[in-house]
Order: sequence, then structure tokens, then C-alpha cells
Amino acid sequence: MSTPNPTDHDLPPLVATPPGLYRHYKGGWYEVIETVRCSETLQGMTLYRALYGGFGHWVRPAAMFGETGVFEGREQRRFTLHDPALVPLADLPTARAMVAHLSGRAWRERGLKLEEALRRPPPEPTTCCGRGCNGCVWEGFYEALHHWRADALALLDA
Repeated sequence: MSTPNPTDHDLPPLVATPPGLYRHYKGGWYEVIETVRCSETLQGMTLYRALYGGFGHWVRPAAMFGETGVFEGREQRRFTLHDPALVPLADLPTARAMVAHLSGRAWRERGLKLEEALRRPPPEPTTCCGRGCNGCVWEGFYEALHHWRADALALLDA
């Protein structure tokens, strides 16, 4: 006698990874999109995308995504959830990750293109001399990005 195909009610419960902005213990920024189930093993998998490079989509067992272990010689989480409103905007990889995260979230949650519903994020400076001047173009960029982020979050949370 064959076993019937499982229905949603027959499946083991998923331990969901909350969607949001995460940082890997090595420093890279990622966005959790959803917790999904492997069709072969029924195991819960975290679907996420890198917020750098080619912005590739990845899956990892949800238990592994959320684990704490000894990485780089100290006990820490593999990925740590961050509140986008509280992330310091002080380096370019973080700034780019923030724009990508908020733009992706707006599209998934509201079907909005932020650059149309709000405005484009501030452009990255191209004229810095690298001497650490007071009032550097990078200071202005991060300040403008801070305001763009606040407006984007207000729009998404409305």
C-alpha cells in the first residue's frame, strides 16, 4: 500500500527564520526573504539573498542559519538580525546593503519601487580627495542616506 502525499496539515512544523536584515559573523549583509520547505526532505530552509556582489539568492537549513557556534574562535551567532533603523551608516558596503534591503522589502511587501514612491537614494560620491577633510562628501552622503532610510521606513511602516 502506498503512502499518500502529505498535505500541509500532515507536514512537520517549520521553525521560521524571521524575514529581515542580517549580518553574517564574517561581516557580509544578507536579507532573509522567507522560510521554505525542501520538497525532498521536508526540512525547513531559509531563503535569503546577499546584499552585495551579484545579490544572489541562497538557501540554507533553517536550523543552521539560526545556530550559535564557535566561529573564528568565539561563540557567536552565524547570522544576527539587525533593525534597519538602528544600523550605523558609516561604510559603503553597509550603505549599499541598506538601500538594497529597503528596496527589496518595498517591492515584496507593497509592490513599490522606492525610487518612484519616495525618491532615489543619494548618489555615492565620486569626488572625494581621500584626505579626511571636515565636511567630506562622504559625511554628506551618509547624512542624506540616513534621512532617505528614515523616510523609506516610515513609508513601509505606514
